[in-house]
Amino acid sequence: MTTNPLVATAAETPPSAWAGIWICEDIELIAQGVRNGSWIDGTLGVVSAGLDALAFVSDPVGVLLQYGIAWLIEHVKPLSEALDWLAGDPAQITAHAQTWRNVAASLRKEAADLAAAARTDVAGWGGGGGPAYRAWAAEQQQAIGGLAQGADTLAAITEGAAGLVAAVRLLVRDAIATCVSRLIVYAGELVVTGGLAAPLVVEQVTTLVASWAARIARLLRALLASLRRLMPEVRRLGELIEKLKQALGRLSTGSGPPSPRGGRNQRQELLAELSQQGVKHNPEKIVAIGRDPNGQIIFLETGNERAGLTHILRHAGDFAKAGVPEEKVPNLVFAAVTEGKVVGMQRTRPIYEVMFEGRVHKVAVSVGNNGFIVGANPVGR
Repeated sequence: MTTNPLVATAAETPPSAWAGIWICEDIELIAQGVRNGSWIDGTLGVVSAGLDALAFVSDPVGVLLQYGIAWLIEHVKPLSEALDWLAGDPAQITAHAQTWRNVAASLRKEAADLAAAARTDVAGWGGGGGPAYRAWAAEQQQAIGGLAQGADTLAAITEGAAGLVAAVRLLVRDAIATCVSRLIVYAGELVVTGGLAAPLVVEQVTTLVASWAARIARLLRALLASLRRLMPEVRRLGELIEKLKQALGRLSTGSGPPSPRGGRNQRQELLAELSQQGVKHNPEKIVAIGRDPNGQIIFLETGNERAGLTHILRHAGDFAKAGVPEEKVPNLVFAAVTEGKVVGMQRTRPIYEVMFEGRVHKVAVSVGNNGFIVGANPVGR
């Protein structure tokens, strides 16, 4: 079959660097929305201005003083007040935006340092200590990277809002300048007619100022409407940042990063304790071992078709649909029991909610009284 040359093919879109990590992905969507101006009221179109525009000094009212027409200033005062209301402090706004950029840069450096430590410092750790630390570090990196993205987005929001205010201020300034230029013409009529045209001039001035005041009011209403549209995104961003902070808190106060001794030595200590408790286990087949928040030893063995990792991997397809590849299933299941919190039940299985690699997962896990992880399956969000 020949291909119709008129039919357009779908363009290949490269995946986002944050794809699959829902918190960071949501933050990126907010950032994209801020940058593309989708929150700006249609009345304002696509106006924008840099922060430096806020510092632009213009006093169209002063032109009237140059002409000595003091009585006209009172008519222009309501318009000039609108310009003063939009003045702001450009230096302070710029500083706020740069502060968020600095925070983002610092967080990214911290994430990079953590990645370097995970690659080099733990290379010689024995047993499960090295893989456990690298898994822990990966989750830390994702959360810290998400916070950096959040800080960048806050900077973009600050700059976007300030840029819109600057643009509206320029529009208002130009409106006042146009109005003033007309007033000067009307004042000239008074001079030429020796004051005889005063009634007509007063009517013209009143009508002109009322017309331009209405235009400026529409601009200000559109500005306020735009900023109100931006506020839900700011609140949503705050919620996402809070989730990332909670994730970091769980990582630091839960099992925490495995220590060098937590490699083979810690594993051996836990295995010895299992033996003292009389718990049946096969050290060579234990994939992961640690303690839950209550201090009980939890362990996952390779097992068989009826229990253990082999049994759990029957749900590998379901885990894959949840964004977890087969090789990471053991880490997720173990993290759910040792770091997660119970949020419900699936028949007799507790459902754990846990932050894993920057994404919140819910996993139903059954654990025997002896701490042996019997089975697990992912649960939809």
